[in-house]
Amino acid sequence: MMKMKSGVEQAICILIMLATQIDRRPIKSAILSKRLSVSDSYLKKVMRSLVVSGLVDSEAGKDGGFRLNRTPEEITMLHIYEAIEGTHSFVRPTNLAEKVFLRAEKIKDKKKEVLEVFFDAEQQFKARLQKYTLDSLLVEGSERVGTVDWESIVLSAEI
Repeated sequence: MMKMKSGVEQAICILIMLATQIDRRPIKSAILSKRLSVSDSYLKKVMRSLVVSGLVDSEAGKDGGFRLNRTPEEITMLHIYEAIEGTHSFVRPTNLAEKVFLRAEKIKDKKKEVLEVFFDAEQQFKARLQKYTLDSLLVEGSERVGTVDWESIVLSAEI
Protein backbone atom coordinates (compact mmCIF):
# COMPACT_ATOMS: atom_id res chain seq x y z
CA MET A 1 0.00 0.00 0.00
CA MET A 2 1.24 3.46 -0.86
CA LYS A 3 1.71 5.83 2.05
CA MET A 4 1.23 9.56 1.58
CA LYS A 5 2.83 12.19 3.74
CA SER A 6 0.52 13.84 6.29
CA GLY A 7 1.43 17.07 4.51
CA VAL A 8 -1.03 16.20 1.72
CA GLU A 9 -3.98 16.22 4.14
CA GLN A 10 -2.67 19.38 5.83
CA ALA A 11 -2.23 21.07 2.44
CA ILE A 12 -5.85 20.30 1.54
CA CYS A 13 -7.04 21.76 4.87
CA ILE A 14 -4.84 24.85 4.45
CA LEU A 15 -6.17 25.43 0.93
CA ILE A 16 -9.76 25.10 2.17
CA MET A 17 -9.02 27.73 4.82
CA LEU A 18 -7.47 30.04 2.23
CA ALA A 19 -10.36 29.46 -0.19
CA THR A 20 -12.96 30.32 2.47
CA GLN A 21 -11.11 33.28 4.01
CA ILE A 22 -13.32 36.36 4.07
CA ASP A 23 -12.50 38.92 1.36
CA ARG A 24 -9.56 36.74 0.24
CA ARG A 25 -7.47 38.35 3.00
CA PRO A 26 -4.07 36.73 3.61
CA ILE A 27 -3.81 34.33 6.55
CA LYS A 28 -0.66 34.22 8.69
CA SER A 29 1.08 30.88 9.24
CA ALA A 30 0.58 31.20 13.03
CA ILE A 31 -3.21 31.27 12.52
CA LEU A 32 -3.07 28.25 10.19
CA SER A 33 -0.84 26.23 12.53
CA LYS A 34 -2.98 27.03 15.60
CA ARG A 35 -6.21 26.08 13.85
CA LEU A 36 -4.76 22.82 12.51
CA SER A 37 -2.85 22.07 15.75
CA VAL A 38 0.48 21.56 13.97
CA SER A 39 3.81 23.15 14.74
CA ASP A 40 4.45 26.44 12.99
CA SER A 41 7.81 25.15 11.70
CA TYR A 42 6.22 22.07 10.08
CA LEU A 43 3.39 24.16 8.66
CA LYS A 44 5.94 26.52 7.09
CA LYS A 45 7.50 23.54 5.25
CA VAL A 46 4.08 22.62 3.83
CA MET A 47 3.46 26.28 2.92
CA ARG A 48 6.81 26.50 1.16
CA SER A 49 5.84 23.52 -1.01
CA LEU A 50 2.49 25.15 -1.83
CA VAL A 51 4.19 28.46 -2.70
CA VAL A 52 6.89 26.80 -4.86
CA SER A 53 4.18 24.85 -6.72
CA GLY A 54 2.33 28.10 -7.48
CA LEU A 55 -0.86 27.14 -5.62
CA VAL A 56 -0.34 29.73 -2.89
CA ASP A 57 1.09 33.24 -2.83
CA SER A 58 3.10 34.57 0.11
CA GLU A 59 2.88 38.24 1.09
CA ALA A 60 5.39 39.73 3.51
CA GLY A 61 4.64 42.45 6.02
CA LYS A 62 2.38 43.23 8.96
CA ASP A 63 -0.80 42.52 6.99
CA GLY A 64 0.80 39.73 4.99
CA GLY A 65 0.34 36.00 5.04
CA PHE A 66 -0.79 33.41 2.53
CA ARG A 67 -3.59 33.42 -0.03
CA LEU A 68 -4.62 31.24 -2.96
CA ASN A 69 -2.80 31.96 -6.20
CA ARG A 70 -5.46 30.16 -8.28
CA THR A 71 -9.20 29.70 -8.00
CA PRO A 72 -10.50 26.59 -6.21
CA GLU A 73 -11.91 25.42 -9.58
CA GLU A 74 -8.38 25.46 -11.05
CA ILE A 75 -6.74 23.48 -8.22
CA THR A 76 -6.99 19.71 -8.55
CA MET A 77 -6.15 17.10 -5.96
CA LEU A 78 -3.29 16.11 -8.29
CA HIS A 79 -1.83 19.64 -8.00
CA ILE A 80 -1.96 19.35 -4.20
CA TYR A 81 -0.58 15.80 -4.13
CA GLU A 82 2.32 16.73 -6.44
CA ALA A 83 3.06 19.95 -4.52
CA ILE A 84 3.74 17.84 -1.41
CA GLU A 85 4.87 14.47 -2.77
CA GLY A 86 6.61 15.66 -5.94
CA THR A 87 5.95 14.74 -9.54
CA HIS A 88 8.25 11.72 -9.69
CA SER A 89 6.83 8.24 -10.05
CA PHE A 90 6.16 6.39 -6.82
CA VAL A 91 7.15 3.14 -8.58
CA ARG A 92 10.83 2.48 -7.94
CA PRO A 93 12.40 -0.86 -8.86
CA THR A 94 14.87 -2.17 -6.26
CA ASN A 95 16.49 -5.11 -8.11
CA LEU A 96 15.37 -7.57 -5.42
CA ALA A 97 13.87 -9.79 -8.14
CA GLU A 98 17.40 -10.88 -9.08
CA LYS A 99 17.71 -12.43 -5.63
CA VAL A 100 14.65 -14.71 -5.98
CA PHE A 101 14.34 -15.57 -9.69
CA LEU A 102 17.38 -17.60 -10.68
CA ARG A 103 16.86 -17.64 -14.46
CA ALA A 104 17.80 -14.31 -16.07
CA GLU A 105 14.92 -14.36 -18.61
CA LYS A 106 12.39 -14.87 -15.77
CA ILE A 107 13.81 -11.91 -13.85
CA LYS A 108 13.41 -9.59 -16.82
CA ASP A 109 9.90 -10.80 -17.73
CA LYS A 110 8.45 -10.83 -14.21
CA LYS A 111 10.02 -7.53 -13.24
CA LYS A 112 8.56 -5.90 -16.37
CA GLU A 113 5.15 -7.45 -15.68
CA VAL A 114 5.02 -6.21 -12.08
CA LEU A 115 6.26 -2.72 -12.97
CA GLU A 116 3.63 -2.40 -15.72
CA VAL A 117 0.86 -3.20 -13.20
CA PHE A 118 2.15 -0.57 -10.76
CA PHE A 119 2.73 2.07 -13.45
CA ASP A 120 -0.81 1.48 -14.72
CA ALA A 121 -2.21 1.83 -11.19
CA GLU A 122 -0.22 5.03 -10.70
CA GLN A 123 -1.63 6.51 -13.93
CA GLN A 124 -5.19 5.66 -12.83
CA PHE A 125 -4.54 7.15 -9.39
CA LYS A 126 -3.21 10.42 -10.85
CA ALA A 127 -6.00 10.59 -13.47
CA ARG A 128 -8.58 10.31 -10.67
CA LEU A 129 -6.89 13.04 -8.62
CA GLN A 130 -6.84 15.25 -11.72
CA LYS A 131 -10.66 15.06 -11.99
CA TYR A 132 -11.34 16.19 -8.41
CA THR A 133 -10.95 19.90 -7.57
CA LEU A 134 -10.60 21.91 -4.39
CA ASP A 135 -13.86 23.58 -5.37
CA SER A 136 -15.70 20.26 -5.07
CA LEU A 137 -14.81 20.27 -1.35
CA LEU A 138 -16.41 23.70 -0.94
CA VAL A 139 -19.89 22.57 -1.96
CA GLU A 140 -22.35 20.96 0.46
CA GLY A 141 -25.30 19.56 -1.45
CA SER A 142 -26.36 22.42 -3.68
CA GLU A 143 -24.85 25.15 -1.47
CA ARG A 144 -21.36 26.61 -1.34
CA VAL A 145 -19.49 26.77 1.94
CA GLY A 146 -19.54 30.35 3.24
CA THR A 147 -16.59 32.60 3.96
CA VAL A 148 -14.91 32.72 7.35
CA ASP A 149 -12.70 35.16 9.23
CA TRP A 150 -10.16 32.54 10.34
CA GLU A 151 -8.08 34.98 12.36
CA SER A 152 -11.01 35.99 14.59
CA ILE A 153 -12.09 32.34 15.03
CA VAL A 154 -8.60 31.21 16.07
CA LEU A 155 -7.95 34.20 18.32
CA SER A 156 -11.40 33.99 19.99
CA ALA A 157 -10.77 30.28 20.70
CA GLU A 158 -7.66 31.27 22.71
CA ILE A 159 -9.64 33.50 25.10
